[in-house]
Amino acid sequence: MKQLKQTHISELWLKAASIGSIWAANEIVLGSFLHNLRVPMSGTLMSFLSVAFVVAFSRMWPERGLIWRAGVIAALMKSLSPSAIIFGPMIGIMSEAFVLELSLWIFGRRLPGFLIGGAFAVMMVLVQKVLTFLITYGWNIVLIIEEMYHYSIKQFHWEGLDPRWAVVTIFGIYAFIGIVGGFLGYITGNKARELEQMNMDFKESSKPIQSLFEHTSSDKYSGWLLLFHLFTLILGFYIINNLSLLYIAVFIGSYIAFTIYRYGNSFKHLRKPSFWLFFIVITLLAGLFMQSGEGGQLFSTAGLMIGVKMNIRAAFVLVSFASISKELKNPIIKSILYKRGFANLYQAMELSFAVLPASISAFPNVKNMIRKPVHSIAMLILYAEKILRIVKSKHLSLPSIIIISGNIQEGKTTFVEKVIHRLSRKNVAVAGFLSKVIYHENERTGYQLQDLRSDKSELLCTTALHSDWKQYGKFYFNPKGQKVGLGILENIPDSSDLIVIDEIGPLELGGDGWALAIEKLVHQSSRPMIWVVREHLVQKIIRKWTIGETYTFLLNESPRAEEVEEVILKVINFEYTAQ
Repeated sequence: MKQLKQTHISELWLKAASIGSIWAANEIVLGSFLHNLRVPMSGTLMSFLSVAFVVAFSRMWPERGLIWRAGVIAALMKSLSPSAIIFGPMIGIMSEAFVLELSLWIFGRRLPGFLIGGAFAVMMVLVQKVLTFLITYGWNIVLIIEEMYHYSIKQFHWEGLDPRWAVVTIFGIYAFIGIVGGFLGYITGNKARELEQMNMDFKESSKPIQSLFEHTSSDKYSGWLLLFHLFTLILGFYIINNLSLLYIAVFIGSYIAFTIYRYGNSFKHLRKPSFWLFFIVITLLAGLFMQSGEGGQLFSTAGLMIGVKMNIRAAFVLVSFASISKELKNPIIKSILYKRGFANLYQAMELSFAVLPASISAFPNVKNMIRKPVHSIAMLILYAEKILRIVKSKHLSLPSIIIISGNIQEGKTTFVEKVIHRLSRKNVAVAGFLSKVIYHENERTGYQLQDLRSDKSELLCTTALHSDWKQYGKFYFNPKGQKVGLGILENIPDSSDLIVIDEIGPLELGGDGWALAIEKLVHQSSRPMIWVVREHLVQKIIRKWTIGETYTFLLNESPRAEEVEEVILKVINFEYTAQ
């Protein structure tokens, strides 16, 4: 038997999960509000509020390393936004978190440190905007702005104005906004200490929690496509900088057409009139200010061509980054990061998702945030303490999994039957199903699904041709059998002590089969389960879901049924003791 102990997340990561959940709620609630109202400088305002939140939390939980952990969690939660544009918001959240953490490490956790950290964090918004424009439009955008500056100087007779002061003034405004945010967070943290804890109803989510890179049947990913998009991005920059406009248009047009065909509605932002209006403005400005020696003309043809090329580059960059964002949700990446020691991060993040609906419901309405910002944020801080307790509880209640593993026709189901028979003599209530093989003339021709509670059976799959049934490999799957199996898993009685799922395989790894029902069980039930899994799929299955301790029994090592029974009885007793 191989026992894989549950990774117990440290108190620091649990607190980061709590803060990350509220930080993400802030992005969702206030971010959506500002976006719908088309509020100018909404990104700067969101950064200001984030600084206030994080500084206030730092007054309550002053541990080092907490801010950057919470920022990473909030940014990754932002990555599950339906929007294809996730790089900007993710980078913004993480840069704020790391800048604040670094500032507090250098200047200390007193008022000056919080003010300096807030100033630098909000200034990062401006830096990010500048870098985004450079990446999107290239260096020509700087030349256009430079020409616009010289034109304005001449028109208003400001020849003596040093342009460096304009840059200093802009950064000074952003720094002042950050200082105000840091001060607001500082006094809010003090206010939270004075307020008494209020009784708040914690609303559990009724929806199954999805993993960061959950692989469903409607979302297909490809590692090769990720490499293709990265290579195309580099190649596209070379073509834009070195070839004629005709070749550029053909290459970029073909790539955009492919991505729209591949990802469908992920590029809704391309349909917005404001998106194309900005492109038109850029083109006109390029024609007006990039004269290239064509004196006496209002618009320069060469300048217009430069503007068109800039816009083609911008569309290419946006679509390319959006495509890369989609492919980065590939579950293979999650598996790789688990191998590299990032399991704590993903467990903390999934715990954050578990409490996100409650964090959103507890978030004060916008009117109260504007009228009483200190009191509203202080109440959120107090609420975080309650979220922390729930996060700890959810972490400890992850179900233990007993895996019975072997190769095809090695006797996995027969072995599980022996274990169930022994448990029934100890009055252990078992629910779930077995998949019993059907033979015809010593040849495997299908599987029969057997309900362990009612003992009723239904054909699950067969090798016989059924043109209206879904085929996987050589088997045709009976829709009625699949419906029966899902019904069994979705209606496990509360009186059950153990859940059996025979078996979990490639279908579930791809998001089909019993995947959604298992997802719901893992996140809403703490009861131990027996999973029947083929030997070469064990590690992939374990990594797919966030679960508690796992006990793997390999049939080629000749385990005894009483060994498995002993482990199950021990786990069941522990689960009931914990409850």
